[in-house]
Amino acid sequence: MKLYISSIQPFMLLDGMNLITDARRARIDTYVQPADQARCLVAGLLLRKACGVTADSQLRFGENGKPYLKSGGLYFNISHSGDYVVLATADNEIGVDIEKIVPADDAVADRCFTAEERKWMESQRNEEAFFTLWTAKESVMKGTGLGLSLSPETFCVLPIDTSPHSIDDRVWFLDWLDYNGHIICAATHDKTEKLKWVTVSPDELLWCRLFNP
Repeated sequence: MKLYISSIQPFMLLDGMNLITDARRARIDTYVQPADQARCLVAGLLLRKACGVTADSQLRFGENGKPYLKSGGLYFNISHSGDYVVLATADNEIGVDIEKIVPADDAVADRCFTAEERKWMESQRNEEAFFTLWTAKESVMKGTGLGLSLSPETFCVLPIDTSPHSIDDRVWFLDWLDYNGHIICAATHDKTEKLKWVTVSPDELLWCRLFNP
């Protein structure tokens, strides 16, 4: 199980557009903000590096839009926030979420967290607590492939450790990582190996340019 992390800053001018799929290039064209365009581009470049995806035909999509490799064998999930994009891979279902640490939204906590989660968050007295819970919720919802159709207030991600959590009739394991002002959580239902994280440089994302400038 691996977590690939890359900054969007070196890609604000959209270098590497020729290396991603047609559908992703079209999606980038729909964004107005340069940062959103760069996040979408880096997601495509990470997908190419980690999963070998260079064409739309290599992907299929679940009922709620979760992407999979048609070839099977490797599962992946992507998230982005602030300056970073993350891509998680595993040999079983996986979900990942990254959030930049900013002032917490109490209304979201009241609506989406259980009473036990809100009590824990209030006891921590820091912004990180909100995003520790929220990234766990998001990673599980994405890992199941249900997205927001799995209501976040209907399940609990306490205790805040790597203990198994029974959610949606399956057991999920959670791993958290603090990274440069962001919190990342990965959720997988088969904990066979420790999560390994890899920081990916711009040159690694554009590696073919080193040989074909």
